Amino acid sequence: MQQNRTFRINVVDIHGEVYSGLARFAAVPAELGEIGILPGHAPLLSGMRAGELRITQADGQAQILFLEGGLLEIQPDIVTILANASLRIMDIDIQDSKERIKDAQSTLAKAAVHPMDFARAELELQREVAKVHAYQRYQAHEQRGGNTSDYDWERPPLQNVPKVNAQELED
Repeated sequence: MQQNRTFRINVVDIHGEVYSGLARFAAVPAELGEIGILPGHAPLLSGMRAGELRITQADGQAQILFLEGGLLEIQPDIVTILANASLRIMDIDIQDSKERIKDAQSTLAKAAVHPMDFARAELELQREVAKVHAYQRYQAHEQRGGNTSDYDWERPPLQNVPKVNAQELED
């Protein structure tokens, strides 16, 4: 029996449907880290952080969007993403993002900041840094020729990963 090698993915933001189609793979910026989704994935609900949504469509082409957080629901044959906001990577205004980063950093550097303002600035900083990173990866990809099949899917190397002794966990 041939197993279905695709799943449906629907992306919606406050302006309406952003993307709908069949996919072979999707990488989603979940709250606790990136989640790779293949057909038949176990059901899951998760919050999302700002970052790239990378979809390998049924025909092998890549579709890349920037999401500004939201909610993710995974079922074995359908993935639904309710994004706070989304945009195409090429539509990121890098200068605007850099200005927002400076503003957020200056707010965070102040000695007396209301906790809500601090939290808002921290989220703004995370979102805008993620936008700049996504834009820079996309630009590097375009300089290599822009073929969507060779987009750099590699995650940056992990830093400060704690060493875990599996034996201690079992005891």
